[in-house]
Amino acid sequence: MKMLTKIFAIAIIGTSVVACNNTKNESKAENAMEEMKDSFESEQSDLKLKLEEMKLDVETKLDDINDKIADATDGNKTKLEKIKADLEETQDDLDRAIDKVENSTKQAWNDTKEFAKETSNEVEKALKNFGDRVEEVFNS
Repeated sequence: MKMLTKIFAIAIIGTSVVACNNTKNESKAENAMEEMKDSFESEQSDLKLKLEEMKLDVETKLDDINDKIADATDGNKTKLEKIKADLEETQDDLDRAIDKVENSTKQAWNDTKEFAKETSNEVEKALKNFGDRVEEVFNS
């Protein structure tokens, strides 16, 4: 009888240890998933913020170009209007990228990041060329 009690006790202890290990493994998996979710959301938020900052830069340039258009001669107005249209297109590209980042899923995140990176590079190039293009209008 004592032997049967000892075997029963060992079986209960063994079952308890296995059950605890399963709970720990599930907890680790849940923690890993939560960390991935937090990482995704953090990356998403950072990228959205970067794109919104770029959009503010574009809006500032649009305000500048509107002021220059108001003071420009007819010949220069046409050229400045073209620059303004290009900037507005850049602003639309940023809006699309921001929307895509906001609505992205984890599954589509890599594609979204690539799209946002390409848009970001194009916007940086457009902003870099903005000053040169405006200066060219007034120097011609």
